[in-house]
Amino acid sequence: MLHQQINLLISRLDEQQRRWFVALEARRVGWGGETLLAQVTGLSRRTIQRGRRELEAGLAERPAKRVRAPGGGRPPREAQDPELLPILEALVAPETAGDPMGRRAKGTRSSLHQLSTALCAAGHPASRPTVARLLRQLGYSPKVNARRTEARSSPLERDAQFRHIAAQRAQFQAAGESIISVDAKKKGTGR
Repeated sequence: MLHQQINLLISRLDEQQRRWFVALEARRVGWGGETLLAQVTGLSRRTIQRGRRELEAGLAERPAKRVRAPGGGRPPREAQDPELLPILEALVAPETAGDPMGRRAKGTRSSLHQLSTALCAAGHPASRPTVARLLRQLGYSPKVNARRTEARSSPLERDAQFRHIAAQRAQFQAAGESIISVDAKKKGTGR
């Protein structure tokens, strides 16, 4: 019963508090306390010993507001894979839509899932939240437009249209010609 209560309590504590509580309990038990509490809680003896050292030092080395030291944790995905951001930018460039004056964030017709899958297929795995964060860095809005009924009705035709427009844009850019972007929307009649 006591083992269950200890494990219930430490499941609600952060890693520092867990380490300190188990170190206090190990000290209370006395000889063999670290080994016993390591078996009961699943914490390693080294973790319990670290908690004991921190308590003996009066928690002087531990920051009051942070659980982990600054700079801890995994580096961002784009730091691990420097080619990730340029490849994502190349993926969304042909399908970019948005305000030509640059007052609002650009949009893309692919979903976060589709972009994540395409990046994985290209050998640069990235989760949907990572793709959303990178899109924001590139000036895109990762949110899907609420009015996508047109896109759902005929995705193959729409995809062909976007590919045709991208090819035309590339052809005009190569020739040094000007490109004019026109964004037109259907106006519905109110009933």
